[in-house]
This record gives sequence, structure tokens and C-alpha cells, in this order.
Amino acid sequence: MKTGAPIPDTPRAEEGENHVTKKLWEHIKGMGPAWIISAVACGPATLASVAIAGATYGYKMLWVVILSAVFGSTAQYLAARVGILEGLGIIAATEKHLGKRWAWVLTVDALLATWLAAMILMNALSGITSLVTGVDTPYWGLMYGILIAVFLVRKGYRKFETICKLLVVFVVACFVVTLFMADLSMSGILEGLLPNLPGGIDAALMMAAIMGGAVHITIIGMHTYNTNARGWNLKDLPLARFDTFSSMGLAFGLYSVAIFLVAAAVLHPNGIAVKKATDAALALKPLLGDSAMKIFMVGLWSATLSTLAPTFMAGAYFFSDKMGWELDVKDKRFAAAVFAGCLVSMLGPFVKGSFFLLLPLMLALGLTGTPLIIGIILYLLNRSDGTLRNSFLLNCMGGLTFLVTSFLAIRFVLTKFGIM
Repeated sequence: MKTGAPIPDTPRAEEGENHVTKKLWEHIKGMGPAWIISAVACGPATLASVAIAGATYGYKMLWVVILSAVFGSTAQYLAARVGILEGLGIIAATEKHLGKRWAWVLTVDALLATWLAAMILMNALSGITSLVTGVDTPYWGLMYGILIAVFLVRKGYRKFETICKLLVVFVVACFVVTLFMADLSMSGILEGLLPNLPGGIDAALMMAAIMGGAVHITIIGMHTYNTNARGWNLKDLPLARFDTFSSMGLAFGLYSVAIFLVAAAVLHPNGIAVKKATDAALALKPLLGDSAMKIFMVGLWSATLSTLAPTFMAGAYFFSDKMGWELDVKDKRFAAAVFAGCLVSMLGPFVKGSFFLLLPLMLALGLTGTPLIIGIILYLLNRSDGTLRNSFLLNCMGGLTFLVTSFLAIRFVLTKFGIM
């Protein structure tokens, strides 16, 4: 070719670009299981935790908020790999490779964390309804428990849940817009990116709660069943990776970081301590004015209601999988397990205390049961006879997730008992 001659078109390059675009579009259309998990993670407990932490400690816990999205993505992708490579839920996979004893230990651990979450979430839903209606009674939980159980068993909940999630998205959008209006401290943000450990039980609780919002035994275990329900197999591993990191990494990360920064920039400088939901609503006042309270409460109610249903399903998955039952509401035994979770949750509204403060406590307690499932997942994905064992990088990320979550959980427990 002569020097200076025009370079001819390269059809192969265009074909490569078209292939990448097509593959990306296929991934977007195929997403789903991890977004269900992300929707649960973006619930009222995470909202309460990051709002209280930002209002109380300013930017100091920003590093925990960011790591929660990173480690949450890691844990969920590892869970997806178990579901895909084993073709089983986490309980059945544990029994297959580690025996019945470990399967029972994991089942009890998962059920305790999940049913505790269901109780506190029902407490929150009842409390929010009492605030909105002016009728303060714990028996709201009885009504909600029965309605949700009936909807789940009859599969009539999906459209209503979608509306709830859209309302949550609207409130999150309000936080994002408020973020651009807030007087953010860049020096405070940079300082908050450096790991630090504020002393005291309250700080230990909030750090464990923030991490527990994304790295929680309930949603990690549930994800193995979600991928099975989709029928994903070996060829879907790239899709599972895209699904997980777009939902937990980006969507959940945006959710938690935006709320945390708004609370740190708006509430903390004004000395507003968040002890109840109405305090957290003040963070949206720069954008929404007098309407902030109403809009925030609608979003909080929607987030709580849309989080409860998957929590009931998760408990039913764990128990039914251990018993060898069909994992479908058409099976009366599985339906009974769903109703059992609903009945347990109805006790929640009778627990005394501010529901907005109980939500972070629930996540912190749930985190204490999480290292077990992460350890089991890492074992399953590194067996010498396993298919597609973890890469070195994935094991490093999984190991870090295990170590950091264990540290924050143990620190919370030791501080709670006055040992630290």
C-alpha cells in the first residue's frame, strides 16, 4: 500500500462493535435475579442505617458505605456461581458436599436471621402505618401479614410490588437531586474514604449495620435460589456477573452513598440526630420543602412493604430446601412455610422501641450470622473436584469480604458486651 493512501473500511471491526452491542443488549434484557436482591438490599433498614450514620458521624463512615457495595456485589456473585454450578440452592448444596449436620447449622442460622428481619420489617411497616393514619396499634401487622401471605401464595403480588418499587425509585431520585443541592465537604469526603474506627457501641452498631445491608445471610442465600428459578447454567455466568455488578455495585451503591452523603451534608452540620423516621425526612427538605415528610414516608412505606415479601420467600426457601420439598407455592408444604414466616413476623409490632432504630440493629445482628454462609460458599467454589473453581482474584475478594464482615460483626458483639 502506498504511503498516504486511505485506509479501507474494516468490516471485521464493525462486526466486532455490533457483536459487543448485541451482547450488551442481551445482558440487559436477561437481567433479573440480582436486581431482586438489590431491591431487597435497598430497603428501609439500609436507608435507616446510612441516614443515621451520616447524621451522627458526618463523612467518617463513607468507606464502610462504599465497601458494602463492593463486598455485597462480591458475595452475590459468589452465590450466583454456587446456584449455577451446583444447580442447587445453598442448603441442598451444603448437605451434598458437607453433610446433614452443616446443612442444619446453616438452615437454623439463615432462618433466625431471616425471621428476625421479617419481625423488624413488620414492626417498621406497622409503625409507619400508625404514623400516617394516626391509629397507633400493633395489630396492623396482623392485617399486613395475612394480606401478603395470601398475595404470595396466589401470585398476585407482583404488580403491586412493582408500584411500590417505583415509589422507592422516586424517593431515591429525590435524594440524588438533593445531593447536588447540598453543601458537600470535599475534604470531609476524602477523609471519610480512609478507614477509621470511631469508638463506642453506637459506632460499632452502625458500621455492622451498614455492611449488613449488603452482605446479609438472607439475601446471599436467596440468590442461589433466584438463579435456579431462572434456569441459568454455565453459559450464563457472564450474564450473572453483569446482573450482579450492575444491580448491587451500581444501583445499590448509588442508593446508599446518595442517602449517606445527603444526611452527612444536610443533617450533621445542623446537629440533627436521627432517632426516628421523621428526623431522616428532614434531609429532603432543601428540595421538597414542607412536602418532604409526606413523600419520605410514602417511600419508606413502599420500601418496607416491597422488602417483606422476598423475606418471607427466603425463609420458605431455606426450610423447604432442607426438608426436600418443592420450592414452589403450588406445593402446600412450601406455602405453609411462607405462612409460617408471616406468622412469626406478626410478633414484630409488639417489640417496643423506635422502629427506625430497630432496623439497623436487625442488620447488625444479621451480619453476625453471615460469615458462616460466606465461608461455606468459598469452600464449595474451591473444591478440588469442583467445576470452574474460583479465580485467584475472586478468592481474594471473597476472602476480604469474609474477613471484613467477620471483623465488623465480632467488633459489634464484643462492644455490645463491653469487652472492647
